[in-house]
Amino acid sequence: MKARDLISLLESCDGDMDVSVSFSGNSNQEDLVSPIHITSCDAEETRCYQNLVELSPEGLLVINANDKISYINPTLLQKLGGGESNLFLSSIYNLVRVEDSDLLKRLIDNLKNNNSQQASFPILKMSGESFWARVSFAIIPSDDGQYRGAILTITDTSDTQQLLAANTDDSLDSKVERIPDHIDQLKQSKASKLEEKMTLESTTLIYATPYWHQEKYLYLIYPKKNNQRQREYIGTKKAKVEQALNSVKRGKRYTQVCKEIDDINQQLRTATFKLDSFLWELAKMPPGFQNSLN
Repeated sequence: MKARDLISLLESCDGDMDVSVSFSGNSNQEDLVSPIHITSCDAEETRCYQNLVELSPEGLLVINANDKISYINPTLLQKLGGGESNLFLSSIYNLVRVEDSDLLKRLIDNLKNNNSQQASFPILKMSGESFWARVSFAIIPSDDGQYRGAILTITDTSDTQQLLAANTDDSLDSKVERIPDHIDQLKQSKASKLEEKMTLESTTLIYATPYWHQEKYLYLIYPKKNNQRQREYIGTKKAKVEQALNSVKRGKRYTQVCKEIDDINQQLRTATFKLDSFLWELAKMPPGFQNSLN
C-alpha cells in the first residue's frame, strides 16, 4: 500500500483537505512502501488528517498486502515505545505473541474476503511487555478489487483488565458463582430472622429498663413520653417478676432481630448491585478477554 492511498481515504472525508506528503524508498520494490510524513498540521486544510489520525486517542496502523507495517500514528507509536524506523516495514506478526500468530493470520485472511474483523489479544511493545487491546480490521478500498492491505484500529483495554483483575482472586466461573451463593445465604438467614420475628410478635414484648429498688422491689422504667418519665411497679412476686423480665428480654431481642433484618436487606441490595455491576463490566469486556482470566 502506498501512502497516497491513505491520503485518498482521508480526502474522501474532507474534500477541502490538501495535505503535503513526502515519500521515501523505492515504491517499485515489493515491500518498500513509504510512511506518511506530514509537513504541516497547523493549516485549516489539514484538519481532517489531524483530527482523524494524528490526534486520535486510538492507535491506527496500516499494513500493506504483504502484512508489513507501512504507517503507525503517533498514539500507537508512543504506546509501543519504539521509533518509526524500528517498526516501518516490519511484519505485523512482530507485534503479537507466537501463540496469537495463527489468530492474527486467520483475521487477515478473513479480511481479504471483504469481511471486517475484530478481536482482542495482547499487543507486544518494543520493550517486550504487552497490553491487551481490541483490534478492528478494515480493508483498504481499491478500484481494481485487489487486496492492498488494511487499516487497524487498536484500542487499549488494559484498564478493563486491571479493573477486573483487582477484584479477581480466582477463575472467572468462581467469581460469577460466588455472589449468587452469597445472596442465597443472605436470603436463608433473612427467612430465619423473619420467622423469629413473627414468633416474638405473638408474645408479650416490653420495651423498658428493669430497676430494682432496695434490691427487692422491681420497677420497669419506660422511655419518656411527652417529656414525662413512666414507670411500672412489678413487685416482688417471683412469677410476676419472671414474666416481666422475660417480656423485657423478648422486647430487646425483637429490636435486635429487626435491626439484623435491616442489615441483611442492605447486604442483599449491595450484593445484587455488585452482581449487576460485575455482569455489566463483563458485558463490556472485549470478546475473548474472559478466557485470559480463567
